[in-house]
Amino acid sequence: MAFDTFDPRMQTVANKVLAYCRQRYGANGLKTEQEIAPEISWRPTIHLRPTRSSIIAVEVADNLFPEALRGAAHEISHYDSPISVYQASSLSAYQSDPKQIRVKLLRKYGFGVIAVDDDGAVTMQHTCISLAQHISSEELDDILRSLNPDLKVRFKDAHTTYLANAGQGLQQAGQIVEAMVMCIGKQAANRNVITEAKAKGTVADVIDALYPTSTFRDHRAALGGAREFTKEFRNIASHPQKSAKQAADKIKKCKTGFLDAINVASKLRQAVQQLGYKVQIHIT
Repeated sequence: MAFDTFDPRMQTVANKVLAYCRQRYGANGLKTEQEIAPEISWRPTIHLRPTRSSIIAVEVADNLFPEALRGAAHEISHYDSPISVYQASSLSAYQSDPKQIRVKLLRKYGFGVIAVDDDGAVTMQHTCISLAQHISSEELDDILRSLNPDLKVRFKDAHTTYLANAGQGLQQAGQIVEAMVMCIGKQAANRNVITEAKAKGTVADVIDALYPTSTFRDHRAALGGAREFTKEFRNIASHPQKSAKQAADKIKKCKTGFLDAINVASKLRQAVQQLGYKVQIHIT
């Protein structure tokens, strides 16, 4: 019998969540209380494959943010398939969390939350993405500190996209960096640092035009970082994945790329400030 390690009340919760997962994600690869892979010591209550290259795993427990999830997070984030992890509990346990402290911890570390009420109704309280893709709002706020309000808003919008689709989110972040480069190029042309024709070229052309000028001698590291990023992020965002491992690798690279975009933007903004330029970007 499935879930025979649970008491009757939690057996009901587990069975309701199982039925919910079947209905929402299908039953491909569905297993209960079994390992996902030998590399992952955690045995989730339920796991399945909604697509060939992704896994949904659920831990059923009324103890919010149990040790089993904490210990498994590192192994999960490095596995060769993207894994999204949820904790399912009774609604009473979810509502009894003082000020949602435990729930906030779950969300901070990239876990979703499902609750089951006394009538057996299942509610997705908080959705999540794969752990390998996760960038928390707290982490994002910390690395955005050096940017101005407009850039912060733009990267937060890109982060919202990223949480739904890593490739599209990275593309949006990359567009911010590209727009900053073009903005710098336009102002450099206005000051006769480069020609107007060069300022209207591609992002790579603008960087190559700015790089050797004496005006940008002290900012070549920022330009070089932008040049390398724009070359790399386009390959990541557009590269199709043909296997679960490739999907996992792309997600990890998208996360690195997204964080790199913010770092590059920060260095470009420092250059802009020191040169007396302004960051005025327009993205359609």
